[in-house]
Amino acid sequence: ITDTEKQQLIETGLPLVVIETVNHEEPTCEIAVAPPGCLGQSIKNATKVPGRLVIINGENTTYDSGEYESGTSGITIKVRGNWSANLRNHPYKIKLQKKDDLLCRGDKQYKDKDWLLLRVPNLNTMIGFKINEMLGLQWTPRYQYVNVVLNGDYQGLYMLAESVDRNADCRLNVDKSSGYIFELDAYWWNEDLSVKTSFGWNVNYTFKYPDSKDITDEQLSNFEKYIHEMEASLMNATCTEYIDVESFANWMLAHDILGDTDPAGSNMFLTKYDDSSTSKIMMGPLWDYDCIMNTEEWASIHRSYYFYWLFESENDTFRNTYARRWKDIKDILFNSLFEFFDQFVESPEGQALNAAIPYHNNRWTDYKLQTVQTYIESAKSYFETRKSWLDENIVFEDGFTEEGIKLTKVDRETLSERVYNIVGQPTTTSSKGIKIIKGRKFLVK
Repeated sequence: ITDTEKQQLIETGLPLVVIETVNHEEPTCEIAVAPPGCLGQSIKNATKVPGRLVIINGENTTYDSGEYESGTSGITIKVRGNWSANLRNHPYKIKLQKKDDLLCRGDKQYKDKDWLLLRVPNLNTMIGFKINEMLGLQWTPRYQYVNVVLNGDYQGLYMLAESVDRNADCRLNVDKSSGYIFELDAYWWNEDLSVKTSFGWNVNYTFKYPDSKDITDEQLSNFEKYIHEMEASLMNATCTEYIDVESFANWMLAHDILGDTDPAGSNMFLTKYDDSSTSKIMMGPLWDYDCIMNTEEWASIHRSYYFYWLFESENDTFRNTYARRWKDIKDILFNSLFEFFDQFVESPEGQALNAAIPYHNNRWTDYKLQTVQTYIESAKSYFETRKSWLDENIVFEDGFTEEGIKLTKVDRETLSERVYNIVGQPTTTSSKGIKIIKGRKFLVK
């Protein structure tokens, strides 16, 4: 990239993230293919490359990590993700050697070592984070659209974002000594440590906090015991003793509002504050929005994993919480969402993003980003229709009071017998694929 091209990127109005690695070494990784009986494609042997990161805003340098010195200054950068990591414009994980706030908010509480550079194939992640915030999930990651230059090569548009990890001041607050941040993970086979589920699904639990190498035998034993008791409680209608129902209802409602067709739930992060019996499992933030705004029915995960049992339970608490939450928030949420869309189009950030899109499209010619206005208009159209569909399908049953809201009009036979292809996408054919029957997967040969 020339000095002129660099100046043009700065003049779009977005922050410019410039990364120079030691000896211009490029972060690399290898493809990891799922073993027999498992799903997905991921990466392995991702190199952690040291370097320096500078953020330029207009005429000002707002952040400079300094040259790399282990534990003191600089950064490391590595490729992150699973399927997306195999694309040419990789997503990255940035680790600072000294805590700081890369979003430059001027408050020390936001300082952290772990940050992400997320790909920008569309505006889905922004929309998903907004829904996460509106529904009041326990934490919403903050972000900033940026242009990125790595070792003199323009990489296109990214979201510089907070990562999912423990930070009692500004991210997920779990106890430092005995808390957990974990994931119901389809890519468990690519992790050092995992805990099996009781349901025989092709997912297991993996850990975001503590790191798998730091978990003691006692912690692992306590976690396994509690998680299996929790899973059993879903089947015997005692789940309210183990889970924070409100967070599960908000998380599921968010996916239904977004119309998510990802059958693995787009990264299911959960937390448990500590090892005590009074600490219930909560759903973490929504994550990974590749498959949103894609369905006219329930989100794919509506009838899978925890939610199959929660919607089918003899205990009405979850259904009532879910439906009551919809009734209370639907008008406020969609009005606020449309207002946010309109404001973003006219905002300095929205206009700067629009100005940067031609540069991104010139760099990655195989996939063109739409203008901000075009994408927002498409999203507004989808959510107008989506609200009407949900209103028709989340209703009162005859004979129930407001405190006894139940879901109706779910074509349970159709949902439970729906056929998916071998990569988990809904299909209209009943030929070869994976059949979902009561939340269990069966291969149709």
